[in-house]
Amino acid sequence: HGFLLFLVMLTCVVATYGDESDVQTLIKFKDSLFNNTALDNWNESISLCSGNDSKWNGVICLNGDFYGLQLENMGLGGLIDVETLAELSSLRIISFMNNHFQGPMPEIKKLGGGALRSLFLSNNQFSGEIPDDAFYGMKSLKKVYLANNEFTGKIPASLAGLPRLLDLQIEDNQFEGHLPDFSSKDLRAVNVANNKFNGPIPASLSNMNATCFAGNNLCGKPLDPCKSSKKTRLYP
Repeated sequence: HGFLLFLVMLTCVVATYGDESDVQTLIKFKDSLFNNTALDNWNESISLCSGNDSKWNGVICLNGDFYGLQLENMGLGGLIDVETLAELSSLRIISFMNNHFQGPMPEIKKLGGGALRSLFLSNNQFSGEIPDDAFYGMKSLKKVYLANNEFTGKIPASLAGLPRLLDLQIEDNQFEGHLPDFSSKDLRAVNVANNKFNGPIPASLSNMNATCFAGNNLCGKPLDPCKSSKKTRLYP
């Protein structure tokens, strides 16, 4: 009986410690943000998760455990403190859409032990080229929203190679170069409108709506056919 009681106590201690650890990490992340008044109820005296609910603004819970962050339309600013977020091992969903975050693309492959499922960073002020290996090893990532920022350069090979990607929204940036073929067989939605892409649309994207390619210099299905670079011979 004593041994069983010890096991029960140990389980409770571990579970409680895990929750307290997330609480401390989240408060540390909050303190790194500018204009964080929307997170005033992030407080150690308030329980983090109860079932699928949280009294902490923007915190997503699943079965009593911390699961993600939905910090949208909160006027938050600054740089994303990836090193602190990386301490949240159960982090699966991040949405920081419609805020004032800036700086380069965060090192998201460090988050959630590589098991992040959804990343929503649209409508901020992120800028610069995204490293080619930025999405390396993120085999669970299904949704990536980077629209309406100031990203430049080519689509990273590691993004095109995500095996489970379902939905990619990168419109209204300054991406350039050719569109790559995407590895995922489950890709359902892609929007690359209003960038600086050129050349043919790859076969893996040819079934998407034409409006998703507008505002670039692209050709091929579903847009107009690409013009041949070879000159027509007028004489034999």
